[in-house]
Amino acid sequence: MADASPTKPTPMMAQYLALRAEAGEAMLFYRMGDFFELFFDDARQAAQILDIALTSRGEHGGEPIPMCGVPVHSAESYLARLIKAGCRVAIAEQVETPDEAKERAKREGLPSSKVLVKRDIVRLVTAGTLTEEALLEPRRANLLVALAEVRGVIGLASCDISTGAMVLEDCAPDLLGAALARLGPSEVVVPEDWQHGPEDAILHSRARFSSDAGAERLRALHGVATLDGFGQFSRAMLAAAGGLIAYLDHVGRGRLPLLLPPVARAGDAGLAMDEATRTSLEILEASTGGRSGSLIGAIDRCSTGAGARLLAEDLSAPLTDKAAIEARLHLVQFWQTRPIERARLLPA
Repeated sequence: MADASPTKPTPMMAQYLALRAEAGEAMLFYRMGDFFELFFDDARQAAQILDIALTSRGEHGGEPIPMCGVPVHSAESYLARLIKAGCRVAIAEQVETPDEAKERAKREGLPSSKVLVKRDIVRLVTAGTLTEEALLEPRRANLLVALAEVRGVIGLASCDISTGAMVLEDCAPDLLGAALARLGPSEVVVPEDWQHGPEDAILHSRARFSSDAGAERLRALHGVATLDGFGQFSRAMLAAAGGLIAYLDHVGRGRLPLLLPPVARAGDAGLAMDEATRTSLEILEASTGGRSGSLIGAIDRCSTGAGARLLAEDLSAPLTDKAAIEARLHLVQFWQTRPIERARLLPA
């Protein structure tokens, strides 16, 4: 990287600064050859979290530019540590080859020897939008939740994009804490001027949380003229769904993950428990932290990650409807009286 004057940065630094502004609060992984490079405050923060060397290269504004980098081939492990530390990361990749850059320079009448390869942010990596298997816990759902309020009712749209499952529900404002404690989301998205979400919630444009737009997005996404075949959804549910899909579109840079048709969930289908109660009961996590010593750690004998996630969901929301409870008990009795068939489903 060549030195830059205080008033005119080099073309590469100008490109970086434009992408950095676009990344907002997220760290910027700037692709340079076989490395993702980080500069300025991003480099200082990443070097501390990842315990890697902080160096400097060239100058900007008369000062050395702090920088650090991670190899592209092992970027997933570094991303996992940054996400776990609460960071969000924007990935800036080269979107043309050097030969394509030279051809573009010729068309624009620029010297091909000095042309800079175009780069663009291709994805935002956040806690609730992970898809890489190496970054996910297979026995735990990774939920992204969007919240919206319509006429005093709060809609919740939750999605695990690793499976595509989307669930819509609503609740009264005083039950929001219990609903979020049950879901245990990795990331929560709320309208930018809404004051009732968690302190660490991601703020997104209020215009995205429209019930009409949410219904239209769902219809377009699943190629249907009406949502009636999927269930009955309140205006609050649809507003939350609109915000969720808009956020996924934003972080995916226009590429949505596979999303299954939405499922409506009754807010009173499970017992409401606040976070303090769940913590004291150690349902999914022991008081010392981690799965070991918790209720699910003691009883989980599921053969697959999907089964373990379903078990966790059932434990987190004890049924309140008598018919649903009896149906579940009948299912347990069905397998209890068939030991040979049951043995075939258990891990060896």
